[in-house]
Amino acid sequence: MRTDPSRSRYPRVTLGDGSGEESAAPHPAWPLARPDYTSLEAAVQGEAARWNVPGISVAVLHDGTITPVAVGVTSLETRQPMTTDTISQIGSISKVFATTVVMQLVDEGKIDLDAPVTTYVPELPLADADARANLTMRHLLSHSGGFEGDRFLDYGRGDDATTKSMLAMDTLQQWFQPGELFSYCNVGFYLVALVIERVTGEVAEIVVQQRLFDPLKLEGAIYFAEDAITRPHAIGHFLSDRNAGPKIARPYSFPRHVNLCGNIVATATHLARFAQMHMNDGELDGERIISPEAAQLMRTPFIDAGAEYRTYGQGWCIWDYPDLKTVEHGGATMGFRAHLTTVPQKGFAIATLTNADSGAAAIQDIEAWALDHYLGFARPKPAETSRKKQELERFTGIFSRHDSRTTVTRRKKHLEVSVIDIDERTGKEEEEARTFSLVPIEPAEANRFRVPEGPYLGMVVDFLESPTKDHPDRLLMRVGGRLSERFGAAGAGVDGESDKSAKDSKKSGKKK
Repeated sequence: MRTDPSRSRYPRVTLGDGSGEESAAPHPAWPLARPDYTSLEAAVQGEAARWNVPGISVAVLHDGTITPVAVGVTSLETRQPMTTDTISQIGSISKVFATTVVMQLVDEGKIDLDAPVTTYVPELPLADADARANLTMRHLLSHSGGFEGDRFLDYGRGDDATTKSMLAMDTLQQWFQPGELFSYCNVGFYLVALVIERVTGEVAEIVVQQRLFDPLKLEGAIYFAEDAITRPHAIGHFLSDRNAGPKIARPYSFPRHVNLCGNIVATATHLARFAQMHMNDGELDGERIISPEAAQLMRTPFIDAGAEYRTYGQGWCIWDYPDLKTVEHGGATMGFRAHLTTVPQKGFAIATLTNADSGAAAIQDIEAWALDHYLGFARPKPAETSRKKQELERFTGIFSRHDSRTTVTRRKKHLEVSVIDIDERTGKEEEEARTFSLVPIEPAEANRFRVPEGPYLGMVVDFLESPTKDHPDRLLMRVGGRLSERFGAAGAGVDGESDKSAKDSKKSGKKK
């Protein structure tokens, strides 16, 4: 969902997939060398300044103790200080809360993860009859339902908003059959919220309040903007120009039916306590929230998620590195970036909340410092490799989805990507394209690429050969967990010229 059409060179704002890949880092001219800080406070303060983030709140769980830190201001207009009690949008980390409630209901025998979703929502419409018959809660919680996952149309503020969003699901594209692939799916969690309501007979937000916020003592954690305004709360910011500085992000939150999917507003300490419960296998301060089996199942890999070491369990994103396993989720909303990373084998967690889109870069660097300082661990980076020109050209062409059109070309030994965003409500195309380069990474047979520089630094993109009866040569491109399909043949590559000369030749009509 785009919240500011003037920011077309940055990614549109959608609820994130937990990898951080959907979030823009600042312009490449910004400083890229992280200092070697001597304390958590110094790291948070330093990264807030380095990436021009108005406010950051962090909570670290280590050796059974939660250490909160907050710096900066909640809003550049009000200049109120960011404190450890300030609530901020946590975005898609909300999905882990919703999944935890589902697992409670599984423990109680009220939900079967492998029963068809139509058991609970018999009127569910999907475009594909087989997908409708086979779709389960396990597929929804692991983002493997197969239908298009991004739809942010407004279905009103009433308690029936989630039902209304479900009744329009037959207009969603079915990319693949349930369980075949990973494709990040916000809409699937709209349906999760509806199942919770059908099973409990209560409004979904009240269920989460009673089953999680209250027993975990997360006082002040809320869903609605009208509740946030009565508490110390942060305001999101966009940073499209370093010299001009951040500006207030509007609107403040997503529509009502998105609540369980991505609308929780909470503190970093709230997230640390939530993480502690999960790493304690479902129990905190003598309060049993979910069974040990349920907690372990949530962090058990279920489906490959398109990057080396990365899978999805039930609600959680899992990175199973050779030396350490992290279980985590991220969030990206209107001018907010958030991340919660847990290391169950070490009893360690770090929750980071920022009130600017440039906070994506700050989070990465704060987490990197913390993992190194507390655990002596650094995330391994994928190694770049080389591919022959004809191999690269296999992935070129025009890829389409309902909210964007992507052109992929080969330039020398890498790929160039240009994305035109399309408003899902009006069909209007953005005038300016988002662009980035892709270099191949190992293993070559996985057809994965990495952005080597610029606003999307580190993002992993992969290409999937996914034949169907009608399209035996179908090729899908997965960016930020989202799929698009190539139409037509592969495009041509370009050798021996710079981006500028290629653009100049196009403008003049001359062939190079």
